[in-house]
Amino acid sequence: VVKLTTASEPDFKTEIGKLLTTNRLGKSIHVFDEQDSTQDYANALPNIESVHGTIVIARKQKMGKGRMGRTWISPKGGLWMSIIFRPEFSAKSIIFTQFMGALAIAEAITEITNIRCTLKWPNDVLINEKKVCGILVDVNLEGKDKVIVMGVGLNANIETCLVNDNLTNDSIEATSLKKEYGNDIDLVHLTKVIIDRIEYYYYDLLSTGKTLEIIDLWKKNSDTIGKRAVVYDGNEKVVGKAIDIDKDGSLLMRLDDASIKRVTYYSNVTFG
Repeated sequence: VVKLTTASEPDFKTEIGKLLTTNRLGKSIHVFDEQDSTQDYANALPNIESVHGTIVIARKQKMGKGRMGRTWISPKGGLWMSIIFRPEFSAKSIIFTQFMGALAIAEAITEITNIRCTLKWPNDVLINEKKVCGILVDVNLEGKDKVIVMGVGLNANIETCLVNDNLTNDSIEATSLKKEYGNDIDLVHLTKVIIDRIEYYYYDLLSTGKTLEIIDLWKKNSDTIGKRAVVYDGNEKVVGKAIDIDKDGSLLMRLDDASIKRVTYYSNVTFG
């Protein structure tokens, strides 16, 4: 039985519950007309209310969040969603949750719109080199109750598409499915397909541990490899060429002095 809580548009709440066929993801769903941040709400839920697969969705966010302190503009018409996982795999596999999330979303968009997406390391989904979706993964490994919260910010049926970058006081060029597709899409159906695909990759990783297959799939759709990159590692600015993604998910860069630098997904990276 799908548990839906709090006020939102009745059709959305009803239809997402009817459509979901997942085994564990989405058995408890919190849907809101408006939240400050679905990520903050999901992270603040007590353990008894944040079972594995719990999903938080807001039709609008007032304080949407991206990586590295960025603000994600989140008006109505987008998909602003956070999914809670109680990971059963090893800590070293946790980084792959953001890779599998990006793969799942790209595949769902292509399935519904026939638009090809590319992936920007470590957590962005692009259309025509413009950002359409970002993923934010919060991890808490303290104590016995390990928690991953995967935040999804997808510009779906919206016109204005900017991501505020608090690091540079600038905006990142973005796009929306509506702009690229030419019409509004069925947001409920898209949400259903995304959740299906995320569950598929999560349990495939859990059952097989085949992280290299996830990396290989990701690299086949990469918009990163072969491009120049600017890395801000703390206060240090590093410039080079992205040449590969390592088996642990790190980005490998060849710097201008021909040395190789390994970049973790915690670093701030721009490509050009």
